[in-house]
Amino acid sequence: MSALKKHACALAAAAFLSGCAAVDRVGVRATRDALVRGRASALDEPDYDLAREAAPAQMKLIEALLASAPHDRGLLRLAAESFGGGAFLFYEDAAPARAKGLYRRGRDFALTALARKASLRGLADKPLDDVTAALGAATKGDAPDLFWAAFCWAGEINLSRDDPAEVADLPKVAALMTRAAELSPGYHFDGADLFFGVYYASRPPLLGGDPKEALKRFTDARKSTQDRYLMNSVMEARWYAVAVQDKDLFKSLLEAVASAPAGTLPEARLTDEAAKRKAAVLLEKIDDYF
Repeated sequence: MSALKKHACALAAAAFLSGCAAVDRVGVRATRDALVRGRASALDEPDYDLAREAAPAQMKLIEALLASAPHDRGLLRLAAESFGGGAFLFYEDAAPARAKGLYRRGRDFALTALARKASLRGLADKPLDDVTAALGAATKGDAPDLFWAAFCWAGEINLSRDDPAEVADLPKVAALMTRAAELSPGYHFDGADLFFGVYYASRPPLLGGDPKEALKRFTDARKSTQDRYLMNSVMEARWYAVAVQDKDLFKSLLEAVASAPAGTLPEARLTDEAAKRKAAVLLEKIDDYF
């Protein structure tokens, strides 16, 4: 084969491969966009068991897409929410070891999304002061990734309370959530206030716990969602009522969840159904807490 023919063949092969890559990227974007469009439907699913059974397939689909587009911010954000939300809604109570691994993967997806900005790279490995300084460069577009990184990281730490190294990262998690709330107040059903309600209620005073601040945060979260996001009451019962040993409050909050309608807020039906299940389990275990 002449040099000219070899050159022509090489160009043809390169064009073919480039075309395949372009088609692959188009397919990834189309599937990602379909998942984004379907997100609201998934979150409004009334059948908790159906959602739980479908969750692993969705997680793996997103991971498969990320194998072709590892820096796609939309996919990374979907992955963080899918893995973190799935861990919380479906596995934390029944399979905590599995949930811990899912939380870690969700955290890493969110941190990878943040790392697209040079100033926000390596947050997991930086000391607290450097994390706080780096977060000054975050903008409103980074808020969802900050939120899911903190949500997933906190979930992992909550399941690793016997590991001092894990627990030592909690102030960094709080810094991420604080910045997320500054940039996008009220994001995800005012999830930052709910986070800090748990944060202040679950820690002893010597380690920064503050029941009064916890109650304020839970109250703010309930006001922000017009008391229609049922998980707020479940978390307030589990963490605040237990911390202050108020058995009557514990019962009243959880019984109110049991009798309340689910899905009165858009994209909250599935979480409300999970809240009802969590409330029932907590009521059964009331003597373990008081």
